[in-house]
Amino acid sequence: MNDLKLTIENVKNIKRATIEFPLEKSLTLIVGSNGSGKSTILLALSQAIRSSLKSLSDDDFDTTSRVELSIDGKVDVWTGSNKWRHYSRDAPLNGMYEGSLFYGTRFNDSRTVDEQLRAGRIRSDEIVDADDYVKDKLSFILSGTGGKYANLKRVKNRTISDKLGLASTPYFNSTNGKLISQYRMSSGECLLISLLHFVYNAIVRRSLPQDQPILILIDEIELALHPIAVSRFIDLMSDLVKESKNLMVILTSHSPEVIRKIAPKNIYKIENNDGIVEVVNPGFPSYVIRDVYRHDGFDYLLLVEDILAKVLVEKILETRGLNTSKLVHVVPAGGWSNVLSLQHDLLRGNVLGIGREVISILDGDVVVEANKSQPDLRKLFLPIKSIEKFLYAITIEGKYPGLKKTVNDKYFQLDSLDTLAAAHHEKYAALKIDQPDKKFYFRLRKNLESRGIDELMFVQKLSDDIMQAVSFDQFAANLEKLLNK
Repeated sequence: MNDLKLTIENVKNIKRATIEFPLEKSLTLIVGSNGSGKSTILLALSQAIRSSLKSLSDDDFDTTSRVELSIDGKVDVWTGSNKWRHYSRDAPLNGMYEGSLFYGTRFNDSRTVDEQLRAGRIRSDEIVDADDYVKDKLSFILSGTGGKYANLKRVKNRTISDKLGLASTPYFNSTNGKLISQYRMSSGECLLISLLHFVYNAIVRRSLPQDQPILILIDEIELALHPIAVSRFIDLMSDLVKESKNLMVILTSHSPEVIRKIAPKNIYKIENNDGIVEVVNPGFPSYVIRDVYRHDGFDYLLLVEDILAKVLVEKILETRGLNTSKLVHVVPAGGWSNVLSLQHDLLRGNVLGIGREVISILDGDVVVEANKSQPDLRKLFLPIKSIEKFLYAITIEGKYPGLKKTVNDKYFQLDSLDTLAAAHHEKYAALKIDQPDKKFYFRLRKNLESRGIDELMFVQKLSDDIMQAVSFDQFAANLEKLLNK
């Protein structure tokens, strides 16, 4: 399992940030409020592809500024004291970065193309029709139909671009016999053309090595596209990721349309507290955009931490008849502090209206912290920890040996839990890592996915095994009291 880890110190409004991603094919989202540091994080990540930090102004950093990128243990470091120079890279990646539309090489290309067109230096035989893939996808994303860009053209090849002094391959729209460069088109058209050009050549035509990760970084796509176009674009990226072996797309956004289309396990919510960036993952829409308003008409809203907790609580409601004559909705919201924060905000703003009850149901390992943090909020605690901690406990720490045998025999017949634990230990034994349970669960999840076992299916089946091994009687009794008040 490869990891992509980024550390930022004293760059723009970030004093310190550490964020880590599994380097796997995925559609990943970094979400946060304006000024939280999303764009700075994406800019720093793009150092794995190109020297983007050199675009920072002198006011954005000082001699203490530092960016570190680690890819599966190979580390590259850039410093402000060295003006972000770095003469060799230990961990480069193939890919592309779409940040601000007009800066650096793109701004220069815009000016150069205009000058070359005005001077007549671009010959007609140096311009060819754009590939159908680019024309068709561009037309569908922006208009929902085909044929809108039948006259789209591009510079013939890289050799001609170099001769013209261009860093990229510019496109043109032919209108009434005149060529209009992509830089004179709308910001959405310009952005999509560059992205689709890369996608077609690097991924569809496979010009980049298919056995190495390909990283696409896109900053706030909703600034250039209308909401329907954003939705179509996300669908395209999702399809490309599914069909690829190694494509990882990382977006930044605070658009509800984007957030609702990304799997919570791939959402990283960042919160900037006086320059210290904290990362929440997974990011459930109910917490990230307070999305519970979409689930109207219930009497009770039960906020839980993760999918396992949701499945367990829903099974208890059903098997014990606790939802008879009442509407009860269970929503995952992330870690315990997120759950309590959401509960507090919903109650303070009376978001759900009078007569609706909001109850937090937290994992059993946070009783002390949760009661200290929010002593007056109505809450219950499950008799187990989170799914990551629970599976780590039964596999690594030897808890519930009978359940370990059940889980092993049912779900890990090819690579046993002990084999996966040994691989985990071999990789991380000499390292001091944060949240080892999450890394181990990621290994288990990837093993399941490699055999076509969906995570939700696994969690639903696992919940039955857990309820056979662990007593939920006291929890069910406490929940019944709250629901029957």
